[in-house]
Amino acid sequence: MLGKKIENLECLRQKGFPVPAFLVVDRDTDLHTLQIPWELCAVRSSASVEDGGDHSFAGQFDTYLNVPAEEVPARIQQCFASLKNRGIREYAAHQGISVADMEMHVIVQQMVQAEYSGVCFTANPQGLLNEMVIVAGRGTGDNVVEDKTDTTSYYYNVTDRVYYYEGKEDYLSAAMVEKLVRLVSDIQPVLGTFLDVEFAIVGEEIFLLQARDITTLSGKDPLILDNSNIVESYPGISLPLTCSFVDRVYSGIFRSISRRVLKNEKELAKYDSVFSNMVGAVNGRLYYKISNWYTVIKFLPMNHKIIPVWQDMLGVKIRSYDKDAVRLPKLVRAKTYFNVISEMLRVPGNMKKLNEDFVRVSDSFYGRYHKKITAKELVALFRELEDTLLSVWDVTLLNDIYAFLFTGLFKKRLGEGSNQVISGISNIESLKPIKAMVRLAHDKQSLTKEQYEERFLSYIREYGDRNLEELKLESETFRSNPGLLEERIAQYQEDPEKLAQICEQLQKEAPAAPKLKGMNRFLAKEAARGIANREISRLNRSRIFGMVRLIFTRLGEIFAEEGLIEEPRDIFWLAMEEAFALAENHPAAKTPSGDRGDLRDVIAHRKEAYELYAALPAYQRLIFDGKEFDKKHKSVNAHKFFRNQKKLLGTPCSDGIVEGEALVVTDVTGVKDHQDKILVTKMTDPGWVFLLVCAKGVISEKGSLLSHTAIISRELKIPSVVGVEGLLDTVRTGDLVRMNGNTGEIEIIRR
Repeated sequence: MLGKKIENLECLRQKGFPVPAFLVVDRDTDLHTLQIPWELCAVRSSASVEDGGDHSFAGQFDTYLNVPAEEVPARIQQCFASLKNRGIREYAAHQGISVADMEMHVIVQQMVQAEYSGVCFTANPQGLLNEMVIVAGRGTGDNVVEDKTDTTSYYYNVTDRVYYYEGKEDYLSAAMVEKLVRLVSDIQPVLGTFLDVEFAIVGEEIFLLQARDITTLSGKDPLILDNSNIVESYPGISLPLTCSFVDRVYSGIFRSISRRVLKNEKELAKYDSVFSNMVGAVNGRLYYKISNWYTVIKFLPMNHKIIPVWQDMLGVKIRSYDKDAVRLPKLVRAKTYFNVISEMLRVPGNMKKLNEDFVRVSDSFYGRYHKKITAKELVALFRELEDTLLSVWDVTLLNDIYAFLFTGLFKKRLGEGSNQVISGISNIESLKPIKAMVRLAHDKQSLTKEQYEERFLSYIREYGDRNLEELKLESETFRSNPGLLEERIAQYQEDPEKLAQICEQLQKEAPAAPKLKGMNRFLAKEAARGIANREISRLNRSRIFGMVRLIFTRLGEIFAEEGLIEEPRDIFWLAMEEAFALAENHPAAKTPSGDRGDLRDVIAHRKEAYELYAALPAYQRLIFDGKEFDKKHKSVNAHKFFRNQKKLLGTPCSDGIVEGEALVVTDVTGVKDHQDKILVTKMTDPGWVFLLVCAKGVISEKGSLLSHTAIISRELKIPSVVGVEGLLDTVRTGDLVRMNGNTGEIEIIRR
């Protein structure tokens, strides 16, 4: 047994990788006749038990660098002697390994006088499988591993191909980071997935010094978090209250929809851990736990046909998933066919009933809510919302499937002309708030003060919960801050001529869609009905979140009055369960730790953590080797590097070809001068309609045909392209851009 260290180096050398020249010495080698062709050498041990898949023995056997040729024999003898080190014996005993069975060889390698050296882990040893970690410092490897020099750690997400670094200096250029990542990625098919690779850099050349397995990772049952689709509703950072509420909502919805499909409580109970983990928050950002989504979808009959359609409509770019079927008793599986068909036939009727129930519950809520309401009364209001609306909200997910399926079938039959037909849905619910706002801004000058105030308050009552990032409980809406509505109306009034044109355009009836017959007509009708119901439920969803926002805002006021928190808005830094625990024990409330005074420290700690989260890149996908975790760093120096390409391609969603100045939007709350610009963004949320109405076009890195951007842009006749990979690495504010909403092509005409 030569040992993994030698075996891996020999394998890499034979495959043509840049490994410094070396020779292997065993105990039978005559060291007096050993010919050393290099002035300086690295002398390394290679034990039979070292660097294996189960035991690494990392750093426990002797290694010597910068050894003159004449001293190499002595260093070889010391390497052999290190087999008897006390630390080796103790480690071996702990691992159940017999020292007597160990064999030792020694590598004598040409010394590389590195400018920079370090280690590249092909997966973050903490348990983040799609993140490479590069630790680099000046000089040779001993300086790095023995902390003789400052090091910088680079964290590279292999899915998104972006990285950030932690350290005092940025030692490696972006090009060198990419080159190192490519080189190490090429090793993985040869040596294995999870590797610890030592490297040295001289100029632009990389040398591989050794490679071993990472023994702390298994990768057998990874937890996959993906932000496809959910990022439209929750872009950027979401505070703890929002994350905990969203987790609760999704768990309830997926448990309910699975109950409809299985109609078997015994089988349902087996998947409690799945339903409780449908979404996750990592580094303050919300993700789908996509593996569990696939599990739930596999309850459906013909799921292998449904999954690709679902991936298309939600914009899931990485299509691979575990193809193994969910095991259900044969009778339960057989009944799912009948159950699903029955539930799908009832979708339109159930959506109608849900919409009617929403009106009743909403009227009841606002009839009981008042400014002096107590904490316990607020909790009771929430429980009622949860019991009457959130418990049956899963029908909206069935309606999404209904809309996705009929839209997918219709597009497959009609091809390129399908967008025009789908966009023929007139007066969809999500467009009503902007129509009413534009009309209010247009009519303001002709109204008396009393008339305007009446219509202003009427607008807030009807549409006050719709605004930018409206599904984040911490976001301000027109209801929570009416001044925002005044600002928006004032912006529209800055250009009376443009306002009149927009107002006239919004009042026009949509052009009649091409007449269809037979199956095409049926598919188009059902797709339209599903999409229309989807938009109604989205607006009502905003209203539900508005009610929940009112509940917690009032709780924040009560807690601040009682001295439990510094200010009312600190409520958003608590998890929902923490807030309710305080409310239900009010006024003698205690924090989860049992001390009233600790709560302020908890909130302060979370605010500090979120400063770090805001500096981290927003990843599309995170793959964990177990439970998810948040990042913790002393410093983050985020890198943003742009690609030189000038042409991009995405999914065309709304027809039209326009040229204009690009405006990259990373923070919607600060957008002012956006009129007649082409908006460029990572993603949008429903509140973006107020920006789109004055824009020339919109391009997003995320999204799909049925994303909110696509639907609203079609209604407003604004060209749109979504799903543009690498968009924000390429287009910058001020670039002159040409976008083709017919083909999905985007071209940067001038920087």
